[in-house]
Amino acid sequence: SLIKQRISVSYGIDNNYTYPTLVSMISILENSSNYTFYTFHLLVQKSTFKKENIEKFMHLEKKYNRCKINIIELTNENLSNANKNRYPIEAYYRLLLRKLISNIDRIIYLDADTLVFTDLTEMINLEMNNSLILGFVDNGYKNAEQYGIKTYLYITSGVLLINLKEMRKENITQKFFEFMENNKNNLIQEDQTIINIVLHGKIGFLPPKFGIWSFLNRKNVLYHNHYENKTSGIQAYNDEEILKAWKFPSILHYVRAKPWKKKSYY
Repeated sequence: SLIKQRISVSYGIDNNYTYPTLVSMISILENSSNYTFYTFHLLVQKSTFKKENIEKFMHLEKKYNRCKINIIELTNENLSNANKNRYPIEAYYRLLLRKLISNIDRIIYLDADTLVFTDLTEMINLEMNNSLILGFVDNGYKNAEQYGIKTYLYITSGVLLINLKEMRKENITQKFFEFMENNKNNLIQEDQTIINIVLHGKIGFLPPKFGIWSFLNRKNVLYHNHYENKTSGIQAYNDEEILKAWKFPSILHYVRAKPWKKKSYY
């Protein structure tokens, strides 16, 4: 066969996110190379996810011959301490990937509010050095300070490159659960707080074109890139790099208004 690259991508979704997730997945398949094969691991709740929605996802295997759909149905016994004030329980499923998927070394995790414009071969092969996880810079770094951690290496959990191979060597999932148990009432950003605190010291930044937010304008982009300057003078990216990513994203993450809700959304 002509396949040169196999890439695994995962989403954690509920019924309400079927449509945006399908759009995100189709954006990957429509913009991929002819030499790339994608396996999509969809993490859904066993008791509530509808069969007709599963069928919609399975239909992509017929429409595109370079993809496989793997539906992983979960019960939530491990997630009784999850705080569900802001997000549905499915937002926590990304914390379980290390346990759920045993035979691949790396996976890309995406939220449903993403669009992909390029093949993801470059992303899956990025140098990770000693990091377990890479993400796009987030401005919520102050949330780490209540846990006694001062860091600017604080990432958004909606687009992640995860080194599952290295994660399996450590008892990461158990650490996630213990942290959730001990801090269930003050997880400001839920799963994102858990990832940033538990994996502190093993987090790196993705190149900005992978996961850049849907910034309104150039000023917003530069403000985000310089948010830390007030204290340390460190910035995640150089300005030229982040502005280029904003103009030509590989993965665009709609962090605020959602394009399926707001038709006039830029």
